Amino acid sequence: MSLTNRLSLFFLVALAAVLCGFSGILYALANRHLHVEDEQRLHDAMRTLVAAIEVHAADVEWEPLERKVTLGEDPATDQVRWSVHDASGRLIDCSENLEHPAADSPPLDRGWRVLVRRVRAGRFEPEPHGERNHPFLGAYTDGFSEGELPANARMPENRTHVSQGLILTVASAEEPTESMLSHLAIAMAGVSAGILLMAAITGRWLCRRALHPIARMADSARTIRGQKNSPPFLDVAATGDELEGLGREFNALLGNLRESLERQQRFTGDASHQLRTPLTALLASVEVALKRDRSPAEYQRVLEVVQRRGLQLRHIVESLLFLARAESGAPLDFEPIDLNDWCRGRIESWSDHPRAADIAVSTGVPVVVRTHQALLGQVLDNLLDNACKYSPAGSPIAVTVSRNDFGAIVSVADAGCGIAAEECDRVFEPFFRSSQARWLGSPGVGLGLTIAERLAATLGGRIEVRSQLGQGSLFRMVLPVDSSPKERSLLPIGSTARVDEFGK
Repeated sequence: MSLTNRLSLFFLVALAAVLCGFSGILYALANRHLHVEDEQRLHDAMRTLVAAIEVHAADVEWEPLERKVTLGEDPATDQVRWSVHDASGRLIDCSENLEHPAADSPPLDRGWRVLVRRVRAGRFEPEPHGERNHPFLGAYTDGFSEGELPANARMPENRTHVSQGLILTVASAEEPTESMLSHLAIAMAGVSAGILLMAAITGRWLCRRALHPIARMADSARTIRGQKNSPPFLDVAATGDELEGLGREFNALLGNLRESLERQQRFTGDASHQLRTPLTALLASVEVALKRDRSPAEYQRVLEVVQRRGLQLRHIVESLLFLARAESGAPLDFEPIDLNDWCRGRIESWSDHPRAADIAVSTGVPVVVRTHQALLGQVLDNLLDNACKYSPAGSPIAVTVSRNDFGAIVSVADAGCGIAAEECDRVFEPFFRSSQARWLGSPGVGLGLTIAERLAATLGGRIEVRSQLGQGSLFRMVLPVDSSPKERSLLPIGSTARVDEFGK
């Protein structure tokens, strides 16, 4: 079942439940209201009859000629009928519509709501009387032959009666109320069916319209899967709702996957090229040496070439393996360190480097970070090695430790050849080397900055670059600051964060 059908069915079932509940409650309220009105009519009619009786201490008088009762003159089905009996059950008087019923009047043995009261001498309040289940049936048939209707009874002209007590009966037909309730039920059923039909048509149209963006995205996905040259993005409708947001986020995900695939393909091509070049040179040197006998000095020179090319291959392989380990997501043990002390100690390990005298460290307020010291050391070493490689000997290399609102900062600035503005965004790509570096013939395979950038991301930070051709480069590593009490105790009261070149 499609999503449109499921939503439409759920909507219709919910609406049907609401309509059934509403109709049931409305029918119950109407039923109660109509029956309460019938009961009230019976009680009002009974009070009218009781008011026409004259109650004395010794007897009860019924004088219809002196106190005429107009109740029950209308023969309509919805009108009240009444009768007066003596204590023995003999009929004394009745309403005109009972004495001369209409042709469509209901039978006397069923379909009536009846109220019976007894009035006795000396008691001015009527008493409930329930000796008969139906006072009409039997009361009218006394003294008549079988099959003769009570309407044929010849009531005397003077119906005055005096006795010790009278039984008053008031009745109303149930048929009008039941007919009204049945009409109400039919009307509610018809209205509910109409509402459900309109809701089914409208709801399905709305569901199809609301889910149309999903259908468009599904068609786009099928097109992408079926055609190799189709654009790798879904067709997202500008609906301004959550579906548009989902489509745009999915397109962003597809864009990231596409970029990752392109980087992987470019990385594979660059890696194969970088590995093939030293292997080709190494094998060529060996083949040339094996073509004829050589002197020991020539063999020595070939072995040196083989060694140099082998070291280059090992460096490339080790760099690739280091990148793979950095992206493996293995858990690392982080520990808090004072970045100033750590940087000074790390720079001391470069004391035997030919450019050690050119490296200067500048520190400020104490900065505590939680990091992995070995990986952080590899990042700083790669940045320093890059600065030494692309700047002339004797030019300064400045290492600065600072802090701003974004975190702890370790900057490495050199005065070397610099990088073109259009190439700054690509310096962290695997095997990428700037045109200036290639023109100068500087050694390297283009993996140092890639490794540094991946390791910085593993440590929760990032590396930024700012460079200008002929004026050097500035690499800045930003790390999250440790928010532990130890760091807060190291910061002097009233100290402010240092603003470096990137914060101006």
